[in-house]
Amino acid sequence: TLDLLERNVISEKDKKLITGLNENNNLVQSPEFRPTIPYTYPLFKVHKLNEEQLKNKKIPPTRLVHATREGPLYRLEKWVKPYLTDVSRRFCEDEFLLDTPNLLENIKELNQTRDLDQYGDKLLLFTLDVIALYPSIKIEFALEALKEALKKGGLDANLNIAVYELTDLILCNAFIGFRGGAYSGKIGIPTGNCISRQVADNTLHHLMFEKVKPNIGSLWDLILFWKRFIDDVFGIWRGTPRQFDLFVQKLNKLAKPFGIQFGDQQISRSVNYLDVTLYLDDQNHIQYKLFTKETDARLYLKTNSFHLSHVFKSVVYSQMIRVIQRNSKDETCVQDLEKLKEDLARSGHNMETMEELEPKAAQRAIEMELFGNQKKEGEASTSNKLIFSVKYFNELEQLLIRA
Repeated sequence: TLDLLERNVISEKDKKLITGLNENNNLVQSPEFRPTIPYTYPLFKVHKLNEEQLKNKKIPPTRLVHATREGPLYRLEKWVKPYLTDVSRRFCEDEFLLDTPNLLENIKELNQTRDLDQYGDKLLLFTLDVIALYPSIKIEFALEALKEALKKGGLDANLNIAVYELTDLILCNAFIGFRGGAYSGKIGIPTGNCISRQVADNTLHHLMFEKVKPNIGSLWDLILFWKRFIDDVFGIWRGTPRQFDLFVQKLNKLAKPFGIQFGDQQISRSVNYLDVTLYLDDQNHIQYKLFTKETDARLYLKTNSFHLSHVFKSVVYSQMIRVIQRNSKDETCVQDLEKLKEDLARSGHNMETMEELEPKAAQRAIEMELFGNQKKEGEASTSNKLIFSVKYFNELEQLLIRA
């Protein structure tokens, strides 16, 4: 960081934000500049198990999360993150998915602009999953991908230097404390680092479109649509299931030298992806409905908990909007809403309140479909009011009354 400062790549202000050093290179004595030791903890991937495996107490797959928050490099990670986010979005623009709503926007556009009916029943949907993505990424290859991404990232020359060198520093110096010792990984990037998604996005995009696509031959031409959410791929295939299996075999052969392998593929007229089931109708339009894993307990905030009444209404309202947005057909939407109301009732939510909120949720979903999250006409975008919640703070309430 000091070297970048001497080369005028970053400013004095940024140096202080990153390191906590003042103009005399003395550490600022503020709590936020005192780092903690990064640690690791297990993340049990219970969603990978089915109901029978849970009953038999099968141990779920485990990933070690490398928690870097408030660690020695955390402020550096936070400084790099917005630049790296912009770079990765530009680099991965053609395949990038932000979340489920972003996926559904792409699906709607696809249905309107592409004539998929011409392919008849030969058209299939597919999904792919990268096996243990973060632990498998080779740092050298990730930095190679970052170099390519920075060429298209739109940053000036100094920022390119800073983002590359500081990302290199972050990845190569990641460590955890364990029983009095310090340990660094031999391979992979930290799973709990705030720039890990951006690094992974760049790396997979570079792998697929610079290393795999030019060498996989005509099989790539059978892909009509390809989108990726981190390590999960969704696409449209105009070949046979056997050809898709061959594609995955060649894909894994080409990706193996870079440490990446794909698995858990689905190839059918209907597939589950993120929290929706995507399926082709008779005209080969992609329809969708809510997908819930069989191990999902579908538990919601209980109404006997100590929360304000509007919080419970917000739970019902937001969940109804989510269900409506994740259904393209009225019949499946009605079924999912009925199931949601049953689950909410089990948590103590009042059926009358749910019936009252359902049309409001439907209206809001329509408004969001038409106008996004824009403010309603005449609604102020800013306010000069500062809002405090004084429900649980009598002293603050009395102070405001006196003021």
